[in-house]
Amino acid sequence: MDKNQARKILIAEDDVSMRRFLEVLLQKDEFDVTAAHDGAEALSIALQKDFDLIITDAVMPNLSGYDLCRILRQDPHKRSIPIILLSGHEEKEDDKCIADRYLKKDGELKETLFRAINELIVNK
Repeated sequence: MDKNQARKILIAEDDVSMRRFLEVLLQKDEFDVTAAHDGAEALSIALQKDFDLIITDAVMPNLSGYDLCRILRQDPHKRSIPIILLSGHEEKEDDKCIADRYLKKDGELKETLFRAINELIVNK
C-alpha cells in the first residue's frame, strides 16, 4: 500500500477543468480524492466526513474558499485540518481564514502543490 493511499483530500473548485486536473493529479499519487463543485458543497461534505487535507479555490460561487476556511476554522472538530487556498491572483491573506498555504494557479502549481502536501500531511 502506497504511503498516500489512506490520505483523504477534499478539493473545492468551481472550474471543471481545474477540478479534474487536481483530481487526476492526486489520484495518480494514490490519494483518496473527493471533489466538490463549489464551497457550499465542500462545506457539506467536510462536515460529514473526515479529511487529511482540503484544497480550495479562493473565489467560487455560493461560498468562497475564504468563507469555507473561516467556517472550518471555527469548528472544533475541523479546525486542525490543513487547508491549501488556490488563487489565480497574487496571494491575498485573509486574517480570518488562516489557510496553511496560499498557492497561485500558475505553471508551477503541480510542483508547489506537492511540496505543500508533503510538508502538511505526508512528511508530518
